[in-house]
Amino acid sequence: MDSLLADLARWTADTRTDDAARSRIRERWLRQQAEEDARFAGVLLDLAEAGVGVGLRLTSGRAVHGRIATVARDFCVLRYDGGTATLLAYAAIATVRPDPGYRAGEAASERAAPVDASLADVLVGLAGERPRVRLVVDGAAEALAGELRSVGADVATLRLDGAHGGTVYVQLGAVREVTLLG
Repeated sequence: MDSLLADLARWTADTRTDDAARSRIRERWLRQQAEEDARFAGVLLDLAEAGVGVGLRLTSGRAVHGRIATVARDFCVLRYDGGTATLLAYAAIATVRPDPGYRAGEAASERAAPVDASLADVLVGLAGERPRVRLVVDGAAEALAGELRSVGADVATLRLDGAHGGTVYVQLGAVREVTLLG
């Protein structure tokens, strides 16, 4: 009987060890799968929901800091401490760095953006109000500021501020940042 009990104890210990090993392998596999399926929008959404401040390095080389307020199909809204917000095309964002103190792990969120609107969709909606905006576009050394007059299928019309003003037509695919000026 002692021999049988010893065999059962060994068998139970071996089974527990095997189960624990399988569990670790499965957990590691699930984590790897989540990392391989990670999406940029999912990472931004996780940071937005955590309410953590982020530093963004833009493809222009400029650095900005704020909190992600909204995550959409091809852009996010970064709200600054002063209350203003900028719509940033994903193509304009090179890196995202959570504030120190936030325990960030690997990118592992495969969630899609909850707002199914593009930056162009939002500009179309804004155009009817003719707001003053600041646009940053690819290849421009300076931002364009003025009144958003209209938005078409792939072009926006902006009446520029200032003495030299004038009108500029902006190819929507080149827009990287939009800030409402009020």
